[in-house]
Amino acid sequence: MKNLEIVRILNNIADILELKNVEFKPMAYRKAAQGVEFLSEDIEEVYKRGELQEIPGVGEHIAKKIEEIIKTGKLKYYNKLKKEVKIDIEGLKSIPGLGPKKIIQLYKKLKIKNLKDLEKAIKKNKLQTISGFGKETEKLLLKGIIFIKSQPKRLLYSHAIPIVKEIKETFQKFNFVKRIEVAGSFRRGKETVGDLDFLILSNQPEKVMKLFTSLPDIKQILAKGTTRGSIRLNNGLQIDLRILKEKEFGSALLYFTGNKQHNIELRKIALRKGYTLSEYGLFNLKTKKLIAGKTEEEIYKKLNLQYIPPELRTNLGELQAAQNNSLPKLVTEKDIKGIFHNHTNYSDGNYSILEMAQQAQKLGFKFISFNDHVGDIALANPLDEKRLKKYLQDIEKTKKKLKITLLNGIEIDILKDGTLLLKPTLLKKLDVVIASTHMALKMPQKKMTERICHALENYPINILAHPTTRLINERPPINVNLEKVFQTAKKNNTFLEINGSPKRRDLNSTHIRMAKKIGCKFAISTDAHTLSHIKDDYNYALLEARRGGLETKDIINCWNLSKIKKELEK
Repeated sequence: MKNLEIVRILNNIADILELKNVEFKPMAYRKAAQGVEFLSEDIEEVYKRGELQEIPGVGEHIAKKIEEIIKTGKLKYYNKLKKEVKIDIEGLKSIPGLGPKKIIQLYKKLKIKNLKDLEKAIKKNKLQTISGFGKETEKLLLKGIIFIKSQPKRLLYSHAIPIVKEIKETFQKFNFVKRIEVAGSFRRGKETVGDLDFLILSNQPEKVMKLFTSLPDIKQILAKGTTRGSIRLNNGLQIDLRILKEKEFGSALLYFTGNKQHNIELRKIALRKGYTLSEYGLFNLKTKKLIAGKTEEEIYKKLNLQYIPPELRTNLGELQAAQNNSLPKLVTEKDIKGIFHNHTNYSDGNYSILEMAQQAQKLGFKFISFNDHVGDIALANPLDEKRLKKYLQDIEKTKKKLKITLLNGIEIDILKDGTLLLKPTLLKKLDVVIASTHMALKMPQKKMTERICHALENYPINILAHPTTRLINERPPINVNLEKVFQTAKKNNTFLEINGSPKRRDLNSTHIRMAKKIGCKFAISTDAHTLSHIKDDYNYALLEARRGGLETKDIINCWNLSKIKKELEK
């Protein structure tokens, strides 16, 4: 459970070193932080196996620091750096558009150390006295402060997975636990979770509660009853527990999975049919007799409803569809034939083309698309035309070594004026052209919409990547008319990406539903930069696709290779 704390410390060290104008080291710490962040298991397990240095970006030097944090919960080097730089870098850097260089400027000129100081200075228009800052900058920074303050403290779904896995494994070791499930927004596959809801089937509740309240990493025991308990972990996450009997387990799972609106409407349906539905079961309204409760399936059946997958339980038409037997047949993991949008060490990835392709083949995929960067992002080490030629040659050589199909391609920046750095004639020679916006993200809606639509209309773009460019809890979506972008994408045979990077999950389920109504088709992408991303990130994209109600006919990854190639040629 120390993963997030280690990620936070490594990123903060990188920021402090950057403030101190130290070269090279900041990037090393950022890469190590990224490697730890995308671990799908508890880092303490990796440490116990002696495999810290196998984490992408973690060398001997940083591995020793991670070991110190795991053993002591602290890092002397980090504490020393914090004393040297008395600025709340973590807080200030959470504001979109405020990087280390600007932070140091604000400190030197106005002695701004934290968000409170910054907000005061903005309200007194003090930033306008600094070169490079003006009225517009003040407006944007204030907007950023409001965005950060308004965001509820929720944990990324990917960050919750190791916690869920560890708790489930802990309980499953004991024979007095017959079943354990996670409900709530986690079971619905939501991008973030506010807390975790565990349901346990057991006839020895006292043993379950004792084990629950003695879990590692507990900061506070909030409640400890006979069948209900709540704890708060050191990272602030609240975990709630219900201990249940077999006859009520299904009804409790149903109750604690759907969102509030879904549950209200489901109870209304039950009442119309002469039943009352609660977390304890489905009862006859007149006789109070238990009708169903052991499983979710039997409750839905008694209510004459199709079984509704957890991802859809959000009161967005799923209950009406279930009544009419018209729920979508949601895409599943076995439907995905291959993955798009993968980066290698030709740009900002950590592994070679061969290593990434081997991993995809090992996981059973039929194809993998490589899309290293072309554009103006210096940090991403983008390809120029000379390196692009070598990159494409390398892909061709690798094809001969493996059974999996390799599709060549790039991820190219949409520039401010809607143009791309490469000519359409050159782009047409590639299998998969992915276009995205990475820079100039604060453009007004009209200009941003024109920028993206111009690119879609004038270049052979196969996939529009992470269309809103949001970073969950860090950066709001760009201001763009998505309806117009989706219509333009449909008209020009451009697939919309569902990006599985945990911080992106872009498009989100709401936008997927909107785009599907317009008639758009989708591409599931990993945006993978390491081997672990290939599996993990496509699963996050798959979750979002299911939450958006998508079927195999909607997603290019589910089609056979000949059809995929034919569609990409359009």
